[in-house]
Amino acid sequence: MKTVQAESEIAREIANVFAEAAAGADAYPEPLSAAIRGLVQRADPTGRDRKSNYIAFLLPSWIGARTGADPALCRDLAVGNVYAMLHFFVLDDMMDGSDAGMEGKRALAVGQLLNALFIARYGRYYPPESPLWTYYRTYLGEWATAVSGEGLRRADPRDPRALARKSAPVKLGAVAVLLDAGLSEQIADMEAAVELALASLQLADDWADWREDLPAEERSNAFLTLVRRESLAMPEDQPLQERLVLQAIYRKGALEQLASIVLGHGERLAALPGAAPGLVRFQQEIVAGILNDVQATRDTTDKLASGGGFSYFLSKMKEL
Repeated sequence: MKTVQAESEIAREIANVFAEAAAGADAYPEPLSAAIRGLVQRADPTGRDRKSNYIAFLLPSWIGARTGADPALCRDLAVGNVYAMLHFFVLDDMMDGSDAGMEGKRALAVGQLLNALFIARYGRYYPPESPLWTYYRTYLGEWATAVSGEGLRRADPRDPRALARKSAPVKLGAVAVLLDAGLSEQIADMEAAVELALASLQLADDWADWREDLPAEERSNAFLTLVRRESLAMPEDQPLQERLVLQAIYRKGALEQLASIVLGHGERLAALPGAAPGLVRFQQEIVAGILNDVQATRDTTDKLASGGGFSYFLSKMKEL
């Protein structure tokens, strides 16, 4: 009963955050405001299966529940995080050669407006001289390092700090709440906790996207690095093919290896002083999703292996 109630409260808070974020687009003229509302609506998980990246807009509330922060502050930070999330989404999309569903110049313009909305929302509480903006510049540098170096080296599945860098600006909402509460001494532990959760999320995303990332973006996919280096022990210059990844998953235990890493992140997170219960639950949900996939993989292996030989098994795998 408590779980259902908690889920209902989360859904209600998410709906309120996105409704307020959509209303903020009215600060700009059409058709730019319509473009911003469109992006907000596309990102709004209300009324459909929630994507696991809701950490971006619930983190301030999770930290605030522990510090006793004003709910209005947490709401404003959450709305600001929606704008920041969409700003980086537009940038990432354009870096990948797309346009976020808009003509190129409009996408750039909308990205800048989203960033301004984020700055304005945070600026209600944190003036330019606030130490918050030093943290922001640090996290922005981490994000820039991650995206500019993407594909130059293989993503390391066992380096949570590196995996979390692309999402580093998410940490700002937690820092903001801790600074408001006068708890700056807790920021380092909070950063470590959020990085473990973000790394877990990235590993889950890489597992979900491995086919899409093979072969063009193999170096950016940490799950494929795990497959290559640990499950298959392949030379760096040998092409990684789909059938080899399937062998790693269904015969070499690659997904179990991934689950072990994410379970380890959860244990480290929960052991950190003052770990926010909401953040712990978020990471546990990621673990549960991967463990469900592990069980489904085992079930599929048992069924197909009993159906007659590994060649038959592999042919069936390609249909999944």
